[in-house]
Amino acid sequence: MQKFPTNIQIKFFKLLNNELSVEDFEQWVYKTTEIETHFDPADYIEFISLNFKDRHFIHEMKKIVDKYLDYGEFEKRKIDKVLNDLINKTDDFAKSLIATYDLYCDGYGFLDNIGLGYGLTFANEFYEFADWTKLSSEHKNERIEATYDGVKFEAEKVRDWLEKKKVVLTGEVDDIGHFDYIDNRKTQEKKPTGYSVMNLDEQKSTTYNSTLPKAGPSWWQKLFGSE
Repeated sequence: MQKFPTNIQIKFFKLLNNELSVEDFEQWVYKTTEIETHFDPADYIEFISLNFKDRHFIHEMKKIVDKYLDYGEFEKRKIDKVLNDLINKTDDFAKSLIATYDLYCDGYGFLDNIGLGYGLTFANEFYEFADWTKLSSEHKNERIEATYDGVKFEAEKVRDWLEKKKVVLTGEVDDIGHFDYIDNRKTQEKKPTGYSVMNLDEQKSTTYNSTLPKAGPSWWQKLFGSE
């Protein structure tokens, strides 16, 4: 099945990544007549017949359009946004920092230095994101500045891997729902630089600028019970 042109895929990806509202997406669909030419006729009729206001719209839409989308590009776009938020200290810095741990648990092991070294630490303190939003602007800035240099360093490193194809996202998932990716990094590049690891053979701990505190069971239960 031939994929949609890049410009059309981007609109679908923006919708799936919450960068575009369903309402704005619907207007774009009706204005962009060329979409029909890239659909199989039966698929287009099914797609255009969907109720855009139905709360299950995106789920139903994906059943139709998934085969037309390159999910490797979608995943790259998703991670690019997270990295941009971290590098440029956008308003979504805290949310994206916590997201790095979720993404790491979803299979993206190359995010270990950010996700384990910083994301988990941040999320460990703010069990609910609402706890973060209740902080004063001054307190938020203090917390961000305390980790920013390290986070920025690790985020720029990941961005470089993606740009140089040292890490290639496929958009595919394995049998247990973890995302697959092609890892072309050298062994040295895979070594932890943002957290601690235990060498079981030598029975000693090796530390790499760790910012990771002990996390109690309640955090793990809470994490895996949330989206």
